[in-house]
Amino acid sequence: MRWMLLGFIFLLVSCRAQSLPPPFDRLEQGAYREVAQGEGFAALWAGSQLLADETLPLKERAEYAFRWADFLERARPFEPGYDRKAAWREAARLLDQAGDPRAVLAYARLLPEEEATRRLLALDRGPTLWERLFQGRAYAALLEVLPPDERPDLRAQVLYRLGRYREALPFYQAWAKREERGLLGLGWTLFRLGRKEEALEAFARYPHPEGLYAQGFVLESQGRLLEAVAAYRRSTPEGLLRAGRILEALGQKEEAARLYLLLGQEDVPFADDALLWAYRLGEEAAREGLRRKGSGLLWLLGEAPPPPGPPPAVPEAPEAPLVRALLGAKRGEWARGVLRYALLERPGDWPALVPLLYEAGAYREGIRAAEGTALAYPRPYRDWVEEEARRYGLEADLLFALLHVESRFDPYAVSPTGAQGLGQFTRATWLDVARMLGEEPGDPFDPHTSIRYAARYLAWLYERCRGFLEPARTACALTAYNGGIGYTLRGVEQEGDLFAFLWRQERDEPREYLEKVLRAYAHYRAFGEGPARPAPSRGGE
Repeated sequence: MRWMLLGFIFLLVSCRAQSLPPPFDRLEQGAYREVAQGEGFAALWAGSQLLADETLPLKERAEYAFRWADFLERARPFEPGYDRKAAWREAARLLDQAGDPRAVLAYARLLPEEEATRRLLALDRGPTLWERLFQGRAYAALLEVLPPDERPDLRAQVLYRLGRYREALPFYQAWAKREERGLLGLGWTLFRLGRKEEALEAFARYPHPEGLYAQGFVLESQGRLLEAVAAYRRSTPEGLLRAGRILEALGQKEEAARLYLLLGQEDVPFADDALLWAYRLGEEAAREGLRRKGSGLLWLLGEAPPPPGPPPAVPEAPEAPLVRALLGAKRGEWARGVLRYALLERPGDWPALVPLLYEAGAYREGIRAAEGTALAYPRPYRDWVEEEARRYGLEADLLFALLHVESRFDPYAVSPTGAQGLGQFTRATWLDVARMLGEEPGDPFDPHTSIRYAARYLAWLYERCRGFLEPARTACALTAYNGGIGYTLRGVEQEGDLFAFLWRQERDEPREYLEKVLRAYAHYRAFGEGPARPAPSRGGE
C-alpha cells in the first residue's frame, strides 16, 4: 500500500511537471543546474537555488549569485523574499571567496554596512575606493583612508555632512581655490559658523542659481527682506517660493501671485501648489497653468484634469501563453519573473507586458511601467473595494484612487516608516481602526482586511471634516489620511482657512499626496467602470 501511495504521488508530480512549458518543466523536477546553464528568468532563478550547494565549483556559484543580484537590482521587483540587499550580500561573499574582482562592485552596493566597508577597504585602493566610500556614505572609513593632501572636496563634504563645520572649513577653502563649485560649500560652512558676511562674499563669487538662492537665504536670515527677494528672484524654484512668501508677508500679494505664476512653469513638485495659491490670490491665468500640468488640484476648483491617453495598440506579448500556463499551474512567482525579465530586455514592449503583469498580480510594477497612460489605472480587488465603499458611504473611485497612491495595490507594501499593506497603516492607526470596528486587529497584509480598514478610516476622517463644504471636505479627509487628523485640523485653525493651510503647511508629503490622490480620483471617474480585474493572491498562488 505504501509503495502504491508513493507511486501515485510520483505520478502526480510527473504530470504536473509535464504540464509546464520548458524549461519550467525541468525546474519543477529540480534540474536546477541544467536550467541554470540556459538563458532567461528560468536560468537566473535556477542559479539562485544553487548558491548553497557546496558540491558545485565556487566560481560557478559566485557567477549565479552575481547574475541573480544584478537582476534584482535592475528589475526592482516588489515580491516577498526578493531582497536585493540579501542577494548582494550572498554575491559579495561568494565572489570574494572565489577571488572574483566583481566582489568590489557587490560590496559597494552594500555600503555603509560594516562588513562591506571592511572588505572593500581590503580589496580596493586609491581614488576609486574613495569615491565608492563617499557615494556609499561610509564617511568614517573614508576619513581614515583619504590622504590629507588628496581630494579636499571629498573631505570637506564628509565633514560638513557630519556636522563638523569648523574642521570642514580649511578643506572647503582649498577646494574653492581649485574649483568654482567649492565656493558654494564654503559659503554654507561659513554660514553655519555664524560668519554671514563672509558667507555672502563666497556665494557672490558663485554666479549660478544655487549661489543666488544661498545669498537670498542669508539675507533673509539677517532681516534684509527686499534684498533677499531680489536674489531669490534670479535663483532656483525654491528661491521663487521663498520670495513669494516674503512678499505675501509684506502685503505685496499681487506681486507674490505673479511670482507663483512663474514658479508654476517649473518642473518641481510644488509648482501646481503655487498655481493654486496664485489663483486664490486672484490670478485667473493660474487655472490654465493647472490644466497644462494636468494637476489633480484642478478638482478643488470644480474641474477635472484631463485624463491620460491610452497606451499604444500592440499585439499580445509573446510571453502570454507561457505566463498563463505558469499561472494555471500555481507558479505565479515564475510568471512574474518571466515578465520582469522581458520588461528589462524589451522596455519598449511595456504596453503588451503590463496587462500580463496585472494578470499575475504585479500591479505595482505594472503601474510603474505604464505611468502617464490610462493603463496605469487598473481596478484590482474590485468586488471588495466596491463593497466597502458602499458600506461606508464612499465613492468607489475615491477608494481606488487612495489605494493606488498608497500602495499601488501591493498588499505586501511596507514603507520606509513601517506603514503596511494596501492602505499603508502604521501600527497605531491600525489598532485605532480595529477599535472603531469593535474587533481584534486583523492582518494588515490581508487585502480584504486592509481595504475594509481603509474605507472605515477614510469615512471616519470625512466625518471629522464635516465643518467643511465640498470640495474642501474631501481635501481635508485625504490630507488627514496621510498627515493625521490632528495635524490637519490644527493647521487649518492656525491658518484660518483650509487652502491657506494646504499652501503653507510645514510638511511636503501631505501636500503632494493630496494632488496625487485627487488626480487618480479624477482619472478613475473619467474612465468609468474600466476593465474588470481579478483579485488574485499574487497571481494564482
